[in-house]
Amino acid sequence: MHSKKILASIICGLLASSSAVIAKDIKQGGNLVVPIINTGFVDNFNPYTTNGLFGGVLYEPLMMFNNMTGKVEYRLAKSVEYSDDLKTITVKLRDGLKWSDGKPITAKDVAYSYNMTKDAAAFDTKAIWTTGNLISVKAADSTTIVFELNTADSTFIWNLANYHILPEHVWGKVAAKDLATFTNPDPVGSGPLTDIKYVKPQQMEICRNDNYYLENRPYIDCMTFRSYNNNSQIQPALMKGEIDWGSNFIADVENTFVAADPENNHFWYPANDAIHLYVNTQEKPFDDIKVRQALSMALNRDDIVDIAAYGYPTVNFNAGGIGELYAPFINKDISAKYRELTTYNPEKAKQLLDQAGYKDTDGDGFREMDGNNIDFDINVVNGWTDWIQVVQMVTEYYEEIGIKANVKTVDWSIYDSSLKEGDYKMAINWSMVATNPIEAYQTYFLTSQIGKSWHAGHGVHSPEIDQLINSFGLTNDAQKQQAILDKLQVFTAENLPFIPLFSNATWFQYSTAKFVGWPSKENPYVQPVFYSAGNRNLIINNLHLK
Repeated sequence: MHSKKILASIICGLLASSSAVIAKDIKQGGNLVVPIINTGFVDNFNPYTTNGLFGGVLYEPLMMFNNMTGKVEYRLAKSVEYSDDLKTITVKLRDGLKWSDGKPITAKDVAYSYNMTKDAAAFDTKAIWTTGNLISVKAADSTTIVFELNTADSTFIWNLANYHILPEHVWGKVAAKDLATFTNPDPVGSGPLTDIKYVKPQQMEICRNDNYYLENRPYIDCMTFRSYNNNSQIQPALMKGEIDWGSNFIADVENTFVAADPENNHFWYPANDAIHLYVNTQEKPFDDIKVRQALSMALNRDDIVDIAAYGYPTVNFNAGGIGELYAPFINKDISAKYRELTTYNPEKAKQLLDQAGYKDTDGDGFREMDGNNIDFDINVVNGWTDWIQVVQMVTEYYEEIGIKANVKTVDWSIYDSSLKEGDYKMAINWSMVATNPIEAYQTYFLTSQIGKSWHAGHGVHSPEIDQLINSFGLTNDAQKQQAILDKLQVFTAENLPFIPLFSNATWFQYSTAKFVGWPSKENPYVQPVFYSAGNRNLIINNLHLK
């Protein structure tokens, strides 16, 4: 017997919700323009190999967990239930769903979409098969999908929204060995925008899905992606009104973007992910905890935020791995105990480096051991101007304690692969934004995430920590789950596999010159994260002409 009560307790009282009621005076039409930082567009519509470009656009998620409102936003699914023993999940689809080509969306498509990622391991983004807990995904009837687990896992449900639901009648014709390179040239989707009007190197236009399941949605006709090399190109385009929706760092946004058109140009920067300097603890000198502690204490986080990031992020002094987004879960006593690690103290940093055996023996101002200087690169994506400024300041603070570090700007593809493969010395990167911080710890520390997550290449892993993280899902008792989170905060602070910097702002600029219905401080219906499929989907479905 399936228990809705258990589902409700597992997801902390989240409630199902639907999109806003269609108003008679809402105007349909218009072309929404958004910027994408890349090197150009190509004819590739594989949602797993296009850096999150099509999730929530071409492909509708089953559901999304709205961490801004605390609700489950059901999309293709109309309900999800756990069994009493937390080992069976039953998903029910809405009735009458269709693919953009008019064929029905059935439970067989959903089951195929998850089973496919067992064969195409690169698509198993949340390692649901790698861990060995998922036994099977089967279609019980045309609208019912059943997930069977080996052991109880109250967190497994959160994984479901991270996989793309694909049409078996298209993807099932592709050999398993070819899925990773399949470009899906004639995409058939389920999302609000599926009609590819054109693809040019610098621009792509996608228009309405006439078979979309929500009546009269989307209100907009089309969305145009425009390619830009970096943030500095996006800022003038926003100011000129060439872009409707920005999701990038804009320097001095009040006096540049907003001032250009105060009536229509707006921004909202709610708290987002914690930003860290990830450290490869498998290489010298980072294998020494004293060095990692010194590198943390050498940083004046307040100044980094104020100067390099214009004061928009929030300084993160919590060494336990999570930031402001998860404030209710941060154990204040644990955070205070390890506060020294994130407090600016260059003299203490120098002492720790001395104790680790790294000293300036040749008088050149930089420390060495056995004649070898500490000299390393900090990876950051080319064009990410705010983070480049942050990393530049970090290198200056490190120089003050005798450490030579360099800013290394790389293309996204190199950045992506090096983080996943652990092929870096230090890199600035974000952390998981999710329903619960246990998901951030999963991406940090689970051995099954090595090679898959950007956050697991640091080298700090153990069977014991795997067991601790996995024990979270064996219960739906909030107090027991918090006790596990507390232990993980201690483990993170004591091992310091990454150096906390700040809680990023959610970069979100929007223009009401053409479209309204945006989330805002006054109407915070979703966290405005462009590259989150579910969040983007909700926003697209709420925008309409002014």
